Amino acid sequence: MSQEKNAHSEDAQPVEIVDDRGRLLAVVSAGEAHRQSLPHRSVLVLFVDREQKVLLAKRPKDAPVFPSRWDLPARGHLQPGEAHFDAARRLADSLFPAQGGLPAFQARLSPTERSDFEALAVYRYPVGFKNDPSERNILAVSHEELAVLAADFRELLTPAVVQAFEAGILFA
Repeated sequence: MSQEKNAHSEDAQPVEIVDDRGRLLAVVSAGEAHRQSLPHRSVLVLFVDREQKVLLAKRPKDAPVFPSRWDLPARGHLQPGEAHFDAARRLADSLFPAQGGLPAFQARLSPTERSDFEALAVYRYPVGFKNDPSERNILAVSHEELAVLAADFRELLTPAVVQAFEAGILFA
């Protein structure tokens, strides 16, 4: 599937618009929710290795936004009627199938302009990943390593990584 088609199908995906208490108000397309800055339900899954390092994924060079930057690999909208836990498990299983673990709830973030008006439920998911220097698309970082990146090399990270780090939700 081409990136253009994928972006179009994501824009057409229905999402639940919620109020400031998380109550359902309406269902609209994701594209419409973003265009109108409407708060809608999303989930962020943080993958952590055995050393409690958070995994980042490098965005493709031809990505339409933030090409070649390090990003959080699993963030997505909930399907209408889907529970946060189920969405977290769906995202986790799509990226790291057969790991055998379950996502664990960590935090809830209110929708803001910085989060693209996504009401985020944040989950942690343990993975059996060893940082292999030959794997150039995935990087496991400690709190200290990410602090240096966020302070001195911010242009290497997506705004979502910086926001999550500054909000204190990446590390337990």
